[in-house]
Amino acid sequence: MARIFVSYSRKDEDFARRLATSLSDMGADIWIDVEDIPAGMKWSSAIQQGLDEGDLLIVVISPESMGSRNVEDEWQYYLDNGKPVIPVLLHPTKIHFQLSRIQYIDFKDQPYQLAMRHLYVELKRKGVKLNPNITEPTKAYLPTPHQYPTPQPKSNRTLQLAVAGIAIVALAVVAALAGVALLSNTSSTGTPTEGGQIAGVATSTDAPAVTATTAPTATSASPTLTDLPPTATGVPSATPPPPATDSPSATLPPSATHTQVGYPGSPVTRNADWSPVVRTFDGIEMVLVAAGGFTMGIDEAQTDAAWQQCLAALGECNRSLFEDERAQQRITFERPFWIQRYEMTNGLTQPHYGAPVTYAGDNLPRTNVPWNSAQLYCQGIGLRLPTEAEWEYAARGPDNLTFPWGNTFDGSRLNYCDGNCQFDWRDTAYNDGFANPTPVGSYPLGASWVGALDMSGNVWEWTSTIYSFPYPYNANDGRENDADVNSKRTLRGGSWNWIAADTRTTARDDYAGENVASEWYGFRCARDWQAGDVGS
Repeated sequence: MARIFVSYSRKDEDFARRLATSLSDMGADIWIDVEDIPAGMKWSSAIQQGLDEGDLLIVVISPESMGSRNVEDEWQYYLDNGKPVIPVLLHPTKIHFQLSRIQYIDFKDQPYQLAMRHLYVELKRKGVKLNPNITEPTKAYLPTPHQYPTPQPKSNRTLQLAVAGIAIVALAVVAALAGVALLSNTSSTGTPTEGGQIAGVATSTDAPAVTATTAPTATSASPTLTDLPPTATGVPSATPPPPATDSPSATLPPSATHTQVGYPGSPVTRNADWSPVVRTFDGIEMVLVAAGGFTMGIDEAQTDAAWQQCLAALGECNRSLFEDERAQQRITFERPFWIQRYEMTNGLTQPHYGAPVTYAGDNLPRTNVPWNSAQLYCQGIGLRLPTEAEWEYAARGPDNLTFPWGNTFDGSRLNYCDGNCQFDWRDTAYNDGFANPTPVGSYPLGASWVGALDMSGNVWEWTSTIYSFPYPYNANDGRENDADVNSKRTLRGGSWNWIAADTRTTARDDYAGENVASEWYGFRCARDWQAGDVGS
């Protein structure tokens, strides 16, 4: 395994230690002076030994390191001997002309985890082999933001499958009585749910049955769009797109009763059973997600397919990256709900918040929004963030599609890192002409079964759900705790600057919520189905 020498100035020691720990957690063999100089050994001799034993050098760029003769001697020694050097920019400074010719990894202007992702890819390009048996401490630093549960032994899974089979039979009896419970506005167990809404019932082939409820709408002080951090400027302003002719028909169903397909008492069983329903609430265009059920997560064959797709993009990829999408479970929504048709944009404002507030690129997705700001904004306009289960159901439907449009990847139906992308993992098989986020709704052929656009690619979207694994998803186990602003929250959908494997309807991202914002994170809101809505 290649050994990495970390060169830094003493003032940057805290960062250098953190970097070394992150790389060690990823399986890298690290040499750093504060850890690897034995007691009693002459400092200069130890440095010489570390340099000679190293195969690659990472130099931390800061004003202090660029003014340090010792640091210069270290990276110069590697260049003189033809060994690779990777600069990482910590603080702005004038970079030595010999280092300035080498592309650096930017830790100054982007989140630490994102910079670690880029560093991982660069190390891979340099031939550094990381330990495939990645353990739990690495979860915050991996190139794709997933965690790694220990796979269950096959014997345990077989036993659980047998138990689950009995549970499914029992749930079938419960389902037969669901219509009576719905009319009395209670859950399937007869206990009233919050706000009088009916809980969806979840069962699992690998875990005991659980309950998935619609997230309650919290009350809070109404934020304005100015509460959200500014986004990038310099993008031409655009108007919201007209309804696309190629997207599913946006028509209201005939006057509904509780027996109409997609409403309480008559769930959809196929994506084709449902025609998209579009309605505007206070200027926010939303689509109705029909009552019904789906299989959340992926199986063995789908795990292999995702892994192969990742390998094709990166050349090296851990299969365990996709373990957080397992095991599969059945999720049922007894009531429909609404989800925003488009990702929230820069130009959307609410008239009752006073003078309109606009940003450059009004029709681009709103990015650089931390989770708690997205949550408060949705709540302030009478909506909420969708739960992780709601998001996946709206994206894939009862047919359990791998992508919103079907089970085969089609790079022309979404914005991801294709031929015009600036990163090394670009997919040259497609090129839509966009190197950054696109105006929302630009890919009508990528619409989901309910008529929601951009659920694959463009920007990752915040959900209300605290990141947890493995499944089953259980809304009552604390993962829908809005008051917890420190735990990692789950993002869904993939982004414009990442690979196709993470644009699948089941892919998950897991960055912390309170202060983490990124140019590739956005959001869309959801809304409970209420009395007076279509079909009620």
